Amino acid sequence: MKLSVNWINDFIPLNSVPWQSVLDIINTSICEIDDVEEYFSHLETVISVQILSIEKHPNAEKLSITTCSDGQKNHTIVTGATNIKVQDIVPLALPGTVLGNKKIEVSELRGVMSSGMYGSEKELSLSEDSNGVMILPNGTPLGVSIRKILNLEDKILHVDNKSITHRPDLWCHFGFARELSAHLKLPIQFNPLQLKQTFSNGSDGVSVLPSSLAHAYYVSSIRNVKIKESIPKIKSRLVKCGIKSINNVVDVSNYMLLEVGQPTHFFDRSRLPNLEFSVTESQPKESIQLLDDSKLDLPEKSLLVRAGGVAQILAGIMGGKESSVQLETQDLILESAIFPRELVRQGIRATGIRTESAMRYEKGLDTHTAIPVIHRALDLLKENLAGDFQAFTPTGFDHQSEKEVKIKLSLDFVAQKLGVFIEFPKVKSILEALYFKVSPISDTEMEVVVPRFRHNYDVTIQEDLIEEIGRSIGYGNIERKKLSFEVRTPIPNTIKILERKLKLIFSQSLSFHEVLNYSFSSESSSLAFNPDKPILKISNAMPEEHSVMRTSLSPGLLNNAKSNQDRFQDISIFEVGRCYQKTKDRELGKETRVLSALTLSESKPTDLRSIEREFLTFRDKVSQSLEQIGIGVELNKSENYSYFHPSAALEVVCEGRVVGEIGILDSRLQDDFDLKRRAFLSTIFTEALDEILLSKGNVSHFTPPSQFPGGDLDITLILEQNQATEHYLTAVKKRKIPELKKGFVYSDFRNDSLGESKKAISYRFLLMSYDKTFTQDRFKEVSDLLVQIAKEEGFTLR
Repeated sequence: MKLSVNWINDFIPLNSVPWQSVLDIINTSICEIDDVEEYFSHLETVISVQILSIEKHPNAEKLSITTCSDGQKNHTIVTGATNIKVQDIVPLALPGTVLGNKKIEVSELRGVMSSGMYGSEKELSLSEDSNGVMILPNGTPLGVSIRKILNLEDKILHVDNKSITHRPDLWCHFGFARELSAHLKLPIQFNPLQLKQTFSNGSDGVSVLPSSLAHAYYVSSIRNVKIKESIPKIKSRLVKCGIKSINNVVDVSNYMLLEVGQPTHFFDRSRLPNLEFSVTESQPKESIQLLDDSKLDLPEKSLLVRAGGVAQILAGIMGGKESSVQLETQDLILESAIFPRELVRQGIRATGIRTESAMRYEKGLDTHTAIPVIHRALDLLKENLAGDFQAFTPTGFDHQSEKEVKIKLSLDFVAQKLGVFIEFPKVKSILEALYFKVSPISDTEMEVVVPRFRHNYDVTIQEDLIEEIGRSIGYGNIERKKLSFEVRTPIPNTIKILERKLKLIFSQSLSFHEVLNYSFSSESSSLAFNPDKPILKISNAMPEEHSVMRTSLSPGLLNNAKSNQDRFQDISIFEVGRCYQKTKDRELGKETRVLSALTLSESKPTDLRSIEREFLTFRDKVSQSLEQIGIGVELNKSENYSYFHPSAALEVVCEGRVVGEIGILDSRLQDDFDLKRRAFLSTIFTEALDEILLSKGNVSHFTPPSQFPGGDLDITLILEQNQATEHYLTAVKKRKIPELKKGFVYSDFRNDSLGESKKAISYRFLLMSYDKTFTQDRFKEVSDLLVQIAKEEGFTLR
């Protein structure tokens, strides 16, 4: 947003304060300034001169040699201009002036020295058209900067819109001046909202239908106006702020937008089908031609202003073309309205149109300006040469005329929030300077009435008043105090520590990639993995795929695998997160913390032998992750998991408790998730693991590497096809052989020679001694013990 400093000076004596102090107050207490532009500063060295003589150049047919005077001395200028004559007053760019990309210098033109250049309006950046050298009015003082003559001496503040998005009262020159007056303790010398005009009796045939779609809506009939060009003051101020001048009526509407922050609109009375105004919503397939000549097919329930039932304005955003003011217009209807910001925002989103009016309405304006801007509009029409017109009494409604916001504020609350105690008189003076009304309730409590230009959405609670006090004092001026409090050792969050360890193991040791998914899921996915658990549904409307809180992390991992299965051959991912379950005693449900991991098979779905070998590797990785945190587990076949293949569904057991599950995804679900390869899934219940670790003391012990060489020992057993391989490993672990470090399935062999119902499973056991070198005799003892255990458990050696 652009603000003219000269314009602000209409309302307060800003020039009486050092400019740097003004900038400091704005930046520390009001808003952020992106830039301060010296308006048309390049014209400072362009002065007014009068031409004294014109002669033909002896060496150039198209050039002339002129002499001009700035009132004190004469200048010789060589020019090619043909529209000048003796006694004309014209602008002269002195040497050193920069116009566009051209720097004016003393130069020799065909043997004659020239000390400057006459400027056209285009060369001076005053117009896009060029009709030769600019001719100034007779009587223009000589030797004066064109910047001063044309009223272009000004500073333009470029305000960061984001810093005042909550302050609709600052989106205008008067509102900004009012704020500065409070902080700089300057008097308001002119209030455009306090002007009073005399109206003719009656409404002149104009009427307004009541509507709940507007906070306030007024119209006033104005007869016998004259349409012409605006006066230089109004035209210049509009251009400075980036608005093009149209005519003396439309310019008044735009001028008030920038001056007091409330949009208005002028209709050509003769172009309206009827003088009964209403605020309604659009009908299906309705359209309107807007002021920018575009035809808009109105979105459903667009906010409209109608006259005689015909749409005239896209309310709060842009006026219509059909009833716009033309050069031949004589009679006007002036509209002053306050529309709800929510409805204007909906219109902006639906149409994609954002205008200066829309930007102010969407911030939330108050109705206290609805009538005053009509008085100000009439005053400006007179100033802007609209003639001896006649204005009739405004007619309409104001639904919020009695609205008032009161807030109770205590000094203890101020001290609590700002960290410093402020006396009652100082708080009162600060708030009253900002136009709040303060009434004491007690020595430490007060009632504050918020000014109407700030009470809609800006200042509504105690904390908002604290902000007003803090920024007025200056947050940098509040004394800093060192914090004094007892420092206690925080209670360790053991489950977080466990999860962090597991993350490191899976990501670094096992080469898995961590993923993060939403906590929402579809109802079908939740039922697929937890058919017996009650689902916690989301109460607000959501798409089906996000309609419930997830009961398992597996659906998210499967969707990740589906998205990446054509991009990567190796897919191994894991996620640490929460699952949710509805319970009777908890309204928001129960949260369970788990770690889930997934690996996609790299084999063809028909290569069952390779898939089984891959699954054994996946199973060993999960077991290894638990061993690294100090927990030994057993893997038992289970029939409790309907989402796993019946022959590849295992539960992870530690000290009699189920702490996880491992399996191959059932082919039915594989098809449901559009997976082209088999998926291996595992879920670890981290809360159960944490409880077990706490019961064991949750102490990690470092074991130094052995100084003696180790060895490994293989044994192959004949098992039934459906017999679990883990049974033998569990039996060996129970014997607690001192040198046994680890045992796992090494290979799975099946052949016709074994029979259709048999399989040969090779186990490998890693042996390590920490106190002496393995002897051949001890190696044989361990080997014989493994064979003995196999026989005791009913296995046949191969």
